Amino acid sequence: MQRHAQVVATVEAIIERVGPGVTSTRKLVSLGISDSRIETAVARGELLRLRRGSVLPTSTWAAATAAERHRLAVDAALIAHPTAVVSHTSAAQILSLPLAGWLPTASPGPSTRLDNGSGTRTSGRIGSSSALLGIPTVHLTIPGRHRTDAWLRIHGSPLPAAHWATLGPVPVTGYSRTLADTASMLKPGPALALADAAVRQIVGQIDPHADPRQAARDDKYRTAACRAVSAVLDSCAHRTGIDAARQALALANPASESVLESISRWQMHRRRLPMPQCGMPITGDDGRTYWADFVWWDLLIIGEADGALKYATRDDLIREKARQEALERAGWLVIRWNWAEAVTDPRIMIRRIERAIERRRMHPPLF
Repeated sequence: MQRHAQVVATVEAIIERVGPGVTSTRKLVSLGISDSRIETAVARGELLRLRRGSVLPTSTWAAATAAERHRLAVDAALIAHPTAVVSHTSAAQILSLPLAGWLPTASPGPSTRLDNGSGTRTSGRIGSSSALLGIPTVHLTIPGRHRTDAWLRIHGSPLPAAHWATLGPVPVTGYSRTLADTASMLKPGPALALADAAVRQIVGQIDPHADPRQAARDDKYRTAACRAVSAVLDSCAHRTGIDAARQALALANPASESVLESISRWQMHRRRLPMPQCGMPITGDDGRTYWADFVWWDLLIIGEADGALKYATRDDLIREKARQEALERAGWLVIRWNWAEAVTDPRIMIRRIERAIERRRMHPPLF
């Protein structure tokens, strides 16, 4: 009981002095917390060691979401490799680029266990296997080095200073370089979503005071952003998989505001449908301006990609019903699809669009 109280006191002292996150053991020793106290807390499961040279409270890891665990793993990786830059899918997540559902995690095995410093697995409130299953794969770039070590991937590609910056305390590749690194790791639809979001962020950097939706539709901003990305891709021309990034950039449209919209466009493109304009303001018969996800102007067709959170409440449904009726009275044909109809079985969305186009061509609107 006394030993347990001492261990708890050690963890409390660590949290009080450096916070509840990942901390280097060297820093803790400099603050007066001895190696032996740290090792005892690790052995008793009150501290976790994701990488040698750093620890974090087990309670922090237990309470963390998947995104928070990724950031904790990044912090541990950077303590072990202080000259590295966060890259690939890890950079995409830190930059808030869309990767939900495509982030890999480490698999359990003899080379990917939580290390307590003595070569044995940790015990405590989180068993090593269950904790291990939640360790996301972290990608770092260190020019000239390349290796895989458990959940850590180190890439040895050249990294010009213009390709990365410091975001808070974290060195991370920029939007363009992250697209160059990551596109080939994704299927074409998700790669396009990444490109759309990267270009949209760069458009916002060109003129931070501009309305984001208006700027995304401005050819001047869009062209400048795409040229900036293209310049980085050109500098990575020797890289394996760079063609995937080029293909995504060629189709990129910053006016697509969600992963579902981007993947919907990819499905339309690959099936050679007439391509709509994205993120367009439309006036209803009530005089109000409504933003539509997709617009086929010549046919007066509006396409709406309905995400899971779009109609969270009854009021949302009532507002959307009034919106659609105002657009239909103004002569527009409104069609809708959701994630399952565009991603899981895209034939549903494609048939819906094809039928709408055929209907409009056979019976042109009179408005």
